[in-house]
Amino acid sequence: MIQFGIVGALGRMGRAIAGRALQSGFDLVAPVEFAKHPDQGKKYSSIANLPFDSEIVSLANAKIPQGGLIDFSHAATVIETLRKAAETGSPVVVGTTGFTAEQRRELEAMGSKIPLIIASNMAIGVNVLFSLVDQAARALAAHGFDPEVMEIHHNLKKDSPSGTAVTIKEVLRNAYGLSDNDVLYGREGMIGERKKNELGVMTLRGGDVVGDHTVYFLGQGERIEIKHQATNRDTFAAGALAALKFLQGKPAGLYSMKDVLGLK
Repeated sequence: MIQFGIVGALGRMGRAIAGRALQSGFDLVAPVEFAKHPDQGKKYSSIANLPFDSEIVSLANAKIPQGGLIDFSHAATVIETLRKAAETGSPVVVGTTGFTAEQRRELEAMGSKIPLIIASNMAIGVNVLFSLVDQAARALAAHGFDPEVMEIHHNLKKDSPSGTAVTIKEVLRNAYGLSDNDVLYGREGMIGERKKNELGVMTLRGGDVVGDHTVYFLGQGERIEIKHQATNRDTFAAGALAALKFLQGKPAGLYSMKDVLGLK
């Protein structure tokens, strides 16, 4: 049994991860929430109705388990998680999204101190989708297929586009040789014909949609769509736990879900 902690343990994803932990061979011994959370000091089992009796603690007061941490908190605070883990060299899986380029660089640099995975989406299927999109884009870019991305999420999601859509955008941008200036995040008015070197990324928000991502390759007389739909958060939880299990015993380094899935 791998002892681990969750930063953001009472959030939607934190609860989903905890709910799947036992069947995946994990024991939640460090449920972490922000210092002023009203449930600080209470047993996790009494709040989340899950069989873990460890008390909810702040990151500053947490004893980092040897098995490491999974962080689904906030972009501005993830660096503190990594610094805390670096004190013991414990591995960390980061599923939080919405980072600035500067924040992302700072986080990735921590791979020199701890085994680390930072993923925009932990779902196994989504990470296979990334590889499929890359393969398709490299084959279709030279044949005039126009790439477009559409994502849909629930009405409580704060970042836009989603971290997953941003990753897809980067895969397409690299395959097509496009710059950041070639990416459109919406279309309105008389903007003229679609440019040859253009990538549209469209965002929809509403209801309780867990996460839909569709990649379009639009050609003359034919169209290819690669789509992933998440119907519950358990798929993200399973991927996050698989990622942390992969990091057990690994040396410090920045790893990826491709490593976890053997896609490299």
